[in-house]
Amino acid sequence: MCAHKGSQGVQCAENSLKHESGEKLLPLLLAYRDAVNRVLEELWNNIEWKKEKVKGKKQWRLIPKYKVDVKSKEYKKKLRESLLQGWPFAAHWVDSA
Repeated sequence: MCAHKGSQGVQCAENSLKHESGEKLLPLLLAYRDAVNRVLEELWNNIEWKKEKVKGKKQWRLIPKYKVDVKSKEYKKKLRESLLQGWPFAAHWVDSA
């Protein structure tokens, strides 16, 4: 929970809850971590790097460009379907990944 404190900025408090579901949650958390890693791997694999010279300098810049339209509904649907294959938990976990 965060609260704005004027000129002092933002102060956040972290609360922990005690529960007895550690063994039950571990498979979900591990599967979710793997799903997030698969999404990141998919995005990184679809990046094409273009080398451009900086005007007036001896420097070069690497400019990332996606090979596919990652914001298109078709791409998101295909990615979601691939993540849901063999997914034993609720689909909203995949959607949030």
